[in-house]
Amino acid sequence: MSHQQAKLIDKYARTKPEKRQDMQVLALGLSRTGTMSLQAALNKLGYRCYHMAEVPNNKKKGHFWCWHEAMLSKFKGTGPKYTPADLAHLLEDYSAVTDIPCVLFSDELLTAFPHAKVILTNRDPDRWLQSIEKLYSIIRWKSMNLLARLEPDIGKYLSILQMAIASWTYPGSDWQDRSQLRAGFLRHYQHIRASVPPDRLLEFRSEDGWGPLCAFLEKPLPAEKYPFVNAGNELFQIHYALIAVTAISLVVKGLLWVAPVGVVLFGVWKFYV
Repeated sequence: MSHQQAKLIDKYARTKPEKRQDMQVLALGLSRTGTMSLQAALNKLGYRCYHMAEVPNNKKKGHFWCWHEAMLSKFKGTGPKYTPADLAHLLEDYSAVTDIPCVLFSDELLTAFPHAKVILTNRDPDRWLQSIEKLYSIIRWKSMNLLARLEPDIGKYLSILQMAIASWTYPGSDWQDRSQLRAGFLRHYQHIRASVPPDRLLEFRSEDGWGPLCAFLEKPLPAEKYPFVNAGNELFQIHYALIAVTAISLVVKGLLWVAPVGVVLFGVWKFYV
C-alpha cells in the first residue's frame, strides 16, 4: 500500500477559522509588472495582500521552506505535490495575492478560489525583459550567494528566484537561458486570459491608476495618488536591506559569524552600493 509523502505545510498549525481571510483577489501578472505597487494599492483598499515580500514575515510558519518544497515538486518533479487546498492553507491569512511565488501556481489558485476576481498586471514585453535583468544580477551577487550558504532561508529564496525565471523560459530549462523568456512571458498571459471568464478579469497597468481598479473591485476611489513602488533601482535597494538585515541576524546568533558577516557587509559597500 502506497503512503502519501509528508509535506512541510502539515507541520504548521492552522490559523483559527474565525481569523482566516476570505481570498477575494488573485493578481496573476508576472513579477516586475507593477506587482508591488498593486500590493500597496490593494492593502490601501482594505485587502491583506500576499507578495514575495511577505514571505520573510511568515518565517515562523515556514513559508520559505513550504514554497520551495512546492516548487521543487512542480518544476523539478521531486517531493510531495502541493494541492490547491495546501496553497489555501499557506495563504489563509491573506485576502489577495500578487507576484511570485503565488503567480507560479496560477492554475492551482484558480481552482482553490474559483470566485476570486483576477487582475492581470502587464507591461511592454521588451521593457519587462530589461527589468528582469535586475533579478539575474541579484542572483549572481557574491554577497547574496555567500549569505545563502550561511542562512538557509536566503538559500531557499535564491532557489525560488532561479526556478521562477526558469519556469518563464521553458519547463525544465536552465534559469540563465534567456532565449525563450519573451515567449514565456507572452505564453503566461495567453494562458490566464484563456482560463478566466472575461467578467472576472481585469487587464491592468500601473499607469491606469485607481479608476479601473476600484471600478472592478467595487471600491471607493482613494484621495491619494496610486502608489508606485519598487521601480528601477529600488529593487536593488530592497535586496541591499535584505543582505544587511540577514547579516546582522547572523551576528546576533553568535560571535562565530562575525568574521564572515563582516566580509559580506564590506562586499555590499564595496561592490553594490
